[in-house]
Amino acid sequence: MQNTNKVQQGQSFIDMVCQLTGSFEDILAMAILNNKSITEVVAIGEEIAGTGIRDIDTVTQFSKKQPATADLENIEDPEENLEGISYWIINKNFIVQ
Repeated sequence: MQNTNKVQQGQSFIDMVCQLTGSFEDILAMAILNNKSITEVVAIGEEIAGTGIRDIDTVTQFSKKQPATADLENIEDPEENLEGISYWIINKNFIVQ
């Protein structure tokens, strides 16, 4: 039986595998099912399909408190690297002297 869930803030793909299946054994199968890399950053609200529940106790536990181990500090902001006068912010990346 396939189940799905939406990604919450701070969750990695591996967090979602454990939340949906209760096990890390299906990481590669779920990566293939969802056309993802196991290290790919997943967007908040993105729906991830599971391969089926392996450990109902773990799934029940994670339904109360979702695992969230994503490294939010090192995720690049796509707008951080934009260049040009339309993107410059005074005193941040455009210094007035």
